[in-house]
Amino acid sequence: MRIGLQTWGSEGDIRPFTALAAGLVKAGHQVTLVLTDNEGRDYSYLAHRYGFELYAVGNPVSKAPHEVEAIWREIIAAGNSIKHIEMILKYGFDPVMEQMYTASQSLCVEKDLVIGHFFVFPLRVAAQKSGIPMVTVNIVHNCVPSSLMCPTGFPDIGRWVYPLAWKIARLLLNRVFLPRVNALRQREGLLPDKDVMDDTWAAEKLNLIAVSKRICKRPDDWDDRHQVCGFLNLPQESRLDELPEGLYSFLTSGSAPVYITFGSMMPQSLHYIQQTVSLLIKAVKIAGCRAVIQIPWSDLSQFETDNQIFKVMRSPHGKVFPFCCAIVHHGGSGTTQSSLLAGKPSVVVAHMADQPFWGAELRRLGVAGATLMRKSLSAKKLAHEIKIVLNDHTMSERANTIGQELSMEDGVKEAVLLIEKAFT
Repeated sequence: MRIGLQTWGSEGDIRPFTALAAGLVKAGHQVTLVLTDNEGRDYSYLAHRYGFELYAVGNPVSKAPHEVEAIWREIIAAGNSIKHIEMILKYGFDPVMEQMYTASQSLCVEKDLVIGHFFVFPLRVAAQKSGIPMVTVNIVHNCVPSSLMCPTGFPDIGRWVYPLAWKIARLLLNRVFLPRVNALRQREGLLPDKDVMDDTWAAEKLNLIAVSKRICKRPDDWDDRHQVCGFLNLPQESRLDELPEGLYSFLTSGSAPVYITFGSMMPQSLHYIQQTVSLLIKAVKIAGCRAVIQIPWSDLSQFETDNQIFKVMRSPHGKVFPFCCAIVHHGGSGTTQSSLLAGKPSVVVAHMADQPFWGAELRRLGVAGATLMRKSLSAKKLAHEIKIVLNDHTMSERANTIGQELSMEDGVKEAVLLIEKAFT
């Protein structure tokens, strides 16, 4: 088949689609991936390595550092609320929506089947206009309502409250998303969607839940289109020569360090990054551990540390995490699964969106303590949670067991089989 994929967002939203594209090529399909990365990263080396076509559309609008920092602080201050979703759409999605829709239309002209990130409603509009089938991919399992789980952001005080909680969640999400979705649908002569979770975010025939079955046990009240396939990851390579210079020596020359990364939650503002890194360094000193701190800035000499801390701009998490004792991260879907696959416990500092949910899931699994929120984070709070994780040997053993279980799964293979079964 000729298959087109489209995704939008951070690296955690892009990587699963590069993995699925690679898996589809391996299965004999002709594949094109269209992506909109909100930080403009280059993934062309993956397309070349795995044999799929790649197009990047809608590069983020360039803003002055002080503007970036002001927007970011506003988003962080909104916390885990409907307001922050509105802001993410306003600053990250709306400016590139028309370009995404144009790319969606091209995919639907050229392909037999399209597969889209659940947020990318322009692809669903284009698919329905052209009459070609579509698959949606959810990278988190809290976007399909169930009477057996509590929606994110609501206190879990018993199943009796779940129906009301989901009703409120639907109302809030529809208020933010449906005006955008239905404006495009009306413009293109399509009937309006009535519910974002049931209609917009889930294709009619197949909606893949790209989460491990060890973590997401499929609720009995989901309809047949919702299928859990497992995490979508590229093949893991064992080479260590791609590590930043000196990192391997640091990892192996003393006690296992804590790895600290906030991933895409660190905007390109030196002032903001300096403040955040200063807090992280203080936390490491208080906790009394060794640490690798990931700092998304080209000149790492701007940040003063000592032999207790190793600074990296980027590093391959799949290769580095196994050498660490714990991972401090933002609770993004990509970093969460990397920590689980490495068999390491976590300290989650949630910033927004689905991150508090992932923090709660890791705690439910027994591989993390309480989730911290970025807007109220202090060095003392972070150090306290790091100490709890480092001193809890049962948590480390449990994380190691889960990591071994996840290593036996092949989410890409399962996803490809589900797609081929549904459409060939």
